[in-house]
Amino acid sequence: MNILYLDEEESFSLTANVTTPGPQRVVLRGYLVSRRADGTYVAPLIPQLFFGVAGTQLTSWRQNIPTAGSQVILSRGAGGYPKVPREQLYWRKVAEPEREEVEVAEVPTVVEPIPINWQTVAVVIGGVFLLYVLTRK
Repeated sequence: MNILYLDEEESFSLTANVTTPGPQRVVLRGYLVSRRADGTYVAPLIPQLFFGVAGTQLTSWRQNIPTAGSQVILSRGAGGYPKVPREQLYWRKVAEPEREEVEVAEVPTVVEPIPINWQTVAVVIGGVFLLYVLTRK
């Protein structure tokens, strides 16, 4: 199953080779996409967003196709016509706006001091002192 993502202002046409004229049901599965300042929104496609084979705005996915042959059976004009009021669509936010990348200065790494074991230091100093006394003649 293919899913169509159609920009809110994008034009669209679906051409089909109609073999049997008469009532037909052509359903598009997909979303109308709106990129706004606060993010990207999508709304499921509804028939009112399209013109049918007769050039009139659809009210359902079912339409009567009067003749056989290759023809445009669904379309949307430049600028996203027909327009449907935003409140009639079921918009859902899917992405936050892209933010401009900001260069961040490198923060110097802080080196933690090694804890000193004073007993070990005392033993080492004592050993050095003892070695000095014993080797002194």
